[in-house]
Amino acid sequence: MNKGQPHMKSSETTSFFGRRRIRKQAQHILRSARHVRNMREDLAAAADMQRLEEQARDLAGALSAGDCGAMEVAGDRLAETILKVNPPRPHAFWRENIEVIVVALAVAMAFRTYFIQPFKIPTSSMYPTLAGIHHVEKIRKDFTDYPPFSFLKWAVFGCYYTEVRSQSTGTAKIAQVQDGGWQVDVAGIVHRVAPGMSLRAAQGDPVIRGQPLASGLKVAGDHIFVNKVKWNFVRPARGEIMVFKTDNILHPQIKANEHYVKRMVGLPDETIGIAAPRLYINGRPVAGMGMMDTIQQCSGGYNGYIPAGILTGGVEALKLGPDQYFACGDNQRNSLDSRFWGPVPRQNLVGPAFFVYWPVSANWGMAR
Repeated sequence: MNKGQPHMKSSETTSFFGRRRIRKQAQHILRSARHVRNMREDLAAAADMQRLEEQARDLAGALSAGDCGAMEVAGDRLAETILKVNPPRPHAFWRENIEVIVVALAVAMAFRTYFIQPFKIPTSSMYPTLAGIHHVEKIRKDFTDYPPFSFLKWAVFGCYYTEVRSQSTGTAKIAQVQDGGWQVDVAGIVHRVAPGMSLRAAQGDPVIRGQPLASGLKVAGDHIFVNKVKWNFVRPARGEIMVFKTDNILHPQIKANEHYVKRMVGLPDETIGIAAPRLYINGRPVAGMGMMDTIQQCSGGYNGYIPAGILTGGVEALKLGPDQYFACGDNQRNSLDSRFWGPVPRQNLVGPAFFVYWPVSANWGMAR
């Protein structure tokens, strides 16, 4: 009743619709009285609460008897008492909506802490199963790259048009770098062009300041939901996409207190080995494991399993301990994983990824 209570209005009691309206108003005021009694019983004055009870009984009696005149009188009195017991609060609309938002945020944070947690994929170590932040060729803008379509494009597909423009005037000197991108040197200023972008200048071209050197669509990495409950009740299974913390993993390129996403390929007490393109467990090649079979077949953009780091000793290279798991990226040519820094301790596991919720792409839906 933050905006006040409806008072009974005089009407033609001989009219069917008039009597019906009075009855509905009486019922509404009675519900309001019950709500106020429950909410303010411990705060309001005893005399006011007693008056509220008495007037509510009077209105209920008039409603039961079907006496519209008595309903109007009793309803007006009860409405005034309700306003006295529970006066309207200032800025009620904003207060109520802020309360709803705060409660919703609290529920969401609790859910995130104990049940499901979102993560994003920043790199290409799981490509093409999961996409990290990357670029797609596009020479020039079209209508979808201007508002309002560009906002919708980002909200749904997670991509937007971007350009690399020259910061100087001179001659373009272009060199490809190790990750597949490019460096464009113009008058001593080096411009970095990400892999996947379209070059818009050729070797030796004259370039003026502000001229586009490359362009493309920048695409957000896949965002996934992780089940934080499952592994509390069932053992982790080979082939699941695992999310884990980097604590206690020692490597110059690994920072503590981060989260990584890889595929779980080795379980406790197993011996792991690689003979490209196959993964071996206890001296036997892995088979019948869905996505892991696809990876080993080197099809659909996968490169198979590649020996590297501590897995260069054949099919029996590393023995895991009783609480250790082996993590490998699906993109073996571009994955810093257990081949380089060793097993993942059981206490580091967060849970399996099970759903790609954004952006909408070929990977959207249940995680493979």
